[in-house]
Amino acid sequence: MPNWLYIVTHTFYLLGVAVWIGGGVILGALVAPELFRSLPRPQAGGIFGPILRRFARLRLAAVVVMIITAAIKHFVWETHAISPWIAIRWAALVVMAAIVLYELFGIEPAIMRAQAPSPEFQRLHKRSEALMKAGLASAVVALLLS
Repeated sequence: MPNWLYIVTHTFYLLGVAVWIGGGVILGALVAPELFRSLPRPQAGGIFGPILRRFARLRLAAVVVMIITAAIKHFVWETHAISPWIAIRWAALVVMAAIVLYELFGIEPAIMRAQAPSPEFQRLHKRSEALMKAGLASAVVALLLS
């Protein structure tokens, strides 16, 4: 008899990771370069900005699912396991949650206030880009240690 609780729990955890990694790779490696190559920069930014804002909300939902399922895994199957790998997985989840919350409540409002070609906008854009990469790296760690 399969352990359905584990199968369902782990599947939802992996779906959260898949949304985070897959969406980040698709948007960052495929959509953004083509969009900014095909359209004038202000128009491409006007299209891509709302897409990134929606994706941030989707990543928030994904990391919430990942945290809930990781907690279920911990309390049901890992209560007696003491391992640095479990701690590293939790650290990766915390980093992912912190990044998406900072993007939603820190960077996103600041970018909305800044004018597109200004130095402030460029600084926020670079920070957002770096956070996206750090979030992807954390998601890969969370996947490897799932």
